[in-house]
Amino acid sequence: MNDTPDVLTSQQAARLLGLSITTVQKMVANGELEAWVTSGGHRRIFRSAVEKMMPNRVGGSDLSTRRALRVLLAEDDPLQVAYFESLMKRSVHPVALSVAADGSQALIQIERQRPDVVITDLMMAPFDGYHLIQVLATEMAYQTLAVLVVTAKSAKEARHDGELPEWVTLYQKPVSPERLLGYIDALSGRVARNLLG
Repeated sequence: MNDTPDVLTSQQAARLLGLSITTVQKMVANGELEAWVTSGGHRRIFRSAVEKMMPNRVGGSDLSTRRALRVLLAEDDPLQVAYFESLMKRSVHPVALSVAADGSQALIQIERQRPDVVITDLMMAPFDGYHLIQVLATEMAYQTLAVLVVTAKSAKEARHDGELPEWVTLYQKPVSPERLLGYIDALSGRVARNLLG
């Protein structure tokens, strides 16, 4: 007797496909995944539709063969560091997280480790996130590096107070776990495709 359910929640489908829940919801809305909506508004996705897509996804559902996403966090607040550490453990993708207490330490680690993404606060001393981003923007070797700013400032304040290039992604604190994990999921998929391509 098969106890495997014929339908999945968005979260279960996302885990199997190695995608964020938001991405799966968009796929349902676009008709890419066969699903139906309960009277309570919850999506139920047919397992057969997910399984058809799995061979087309990078690495399928076997995430153990993927290289860990290298994440460098530039943050001087121990509570924020602990929050990010706990959050990265919830990612469906393997994540190798390292931490720098300011922008100067971050630059040293970037040179040594070549992370896939830098997540940085703006307000750090003595070397803040604005300075870090300006250095990254001028170095050709770092042009492909993804940068995510996480700040208590509004987007308008953050861009007005310092030079932030348009390619920098900006999230305001407190960042919802779903949003941050969705960003990590999407970036992990892009890095995996680039490695295979």
